[in-house]
Amino acid sequence: MSIFNLFGRRRSPEELARILTEKIAKSAFAFFRQNNFREEIKFNQIAQVEQDRIFNELVATGICLAILMFETMSNLTQKKKKDYAVEFYQELIIELYSRYGNWLRELGTEEKFASLWKDLIEMRVKEYQKDFREHRKEFPSELKANPWISICSIGCLYHIRRGKPKDKDDLFILILRWVKSVAIEISKQTLSSLSL
Repeated sequence: MSIFNLFGRRRSPEELARILTEKIAKSAFAFFRQNNFREEIKFNQIAQVEQDRIFNELVATGICLAILMFETMSNLTQKKKKDYAVEFYQELIIELYSRYGNWLRELGTEEKFASLWKDLIEMRVKEYQKDFREHRKEFPSELKANPWISICSIGCLYHIRRGKPKDKDDLFILILRWVKSVAIEISKQTLSSLSL
């Protein structure tokens, strides 16, 4: 297995999980601060706790996207009998489940809040996998190989809107664009550096 950063040094699954998690969180915060996003969620009219919940949904969506993308890569490489890559992806996935909570602990967040993250991410990943299985036939063939951008975008919209999205919801387009940008960043940080 050879996974290199810009200096040619191997990246461990732990290191990649840290890099991805921090980039996802920073991207979520930048998106959360965009005026058009705030207008759509009526930011100035909602309580701080609701603002926090919405930000947390963005972070969870980005991390779930990474996990689901790497599960897909693990499954594809498993079919090609590349055990070293499968092992790397599986270790990376395990790290991604817990990395954000660990980072919050490092930043001084109370344990009762930091410990919730792994469970939240596990719950969302299972939900998104179930949604895909239930609606797989509805997906165009070009999206079936890696449908996670659409699935995560739809899920994020539903959670932000508390299960009540608007017809032709403009927030969905904003979320979809953001999730696509996160997928590109995930790819830049990892998939493009794989030499299998």
